[in-house]
Amino acid sequence: MRRLPAVLTAALAATSLLSAPALAQPARSGQATLYELQSGGGNCSYPSPPAGDLYVALSPGEYAAAAACGGYLDVTGPKGTVRVKVVDQCPECQAGHIDLSRTAFTRVADPAKGLVGVTYRPVANPKVGRPLSFRVKEGSSQWWLALLVIDHGNPLTSVEVKSAGGAWRKLARADFNYWIAESGAGQGPFTVRVTDTRGHRVTANGVRLSPAAVQRSTTKMY
Repeated sequence: MRRLPAVLTAALAATSLLSAPALAQPARSGQATLYELQSGGGNCSYPSPPAGDLYVALSPGEYAAAAACGGYLDVTGPKGTVRVKVVDQCPECQAGHIDLSRTAFTRVADPAKGLVGVTYRPVANPKVGRPLSFRVKEGSSQWWLALLVIDHGNPLTSVEVKSAGGAWRKLARADFNYWIAESGAGQGPFTVRVTDTRGHRVTANGVRLSPAAVQRSTTKMY
């Protein structure tokens, strides 16, 4: 749907390929091709590609129904190493086959080759440089809520929300990377609690029920 394959106030409170056990594993050998996003941020639903256009799409098994979204890989090829953000799924890729942005591919190999052998490993606690942002999906209301978390660094394991005076409600992750409360969570504003694969947990306050608006907090995951 988007792929052109070519071969807030917040307070700090304190798993797929990029799960905690995988983070301790050695680099994986595989192969890489290149592609360009047609629009937006791929199957992970980010509003735009990451800075520098350094991104990667994973095979369905490694994408793991969006569990890998927002994590980072260090990819090494004949020309060197590049760090890329997981933003997409490559439906036709087999396990071990990653699809890099053209910019990222050029960092590790000659783009004329189209297909090269690479090694890649997940990055623990990558430096993001920006605080968390949240986006409420279009169509959300007090009766149905879908929430996207942006700029968390490590992949996420849990997103919870609550309204003033309410109890925590755990959201379910969809394969397009939004976290959903099928019966809604009220009119907001919400407090959102986010947990990642490395055990970091933060709580952000004042997330409004404002569909399509990216709301930036002041809190980072770590």
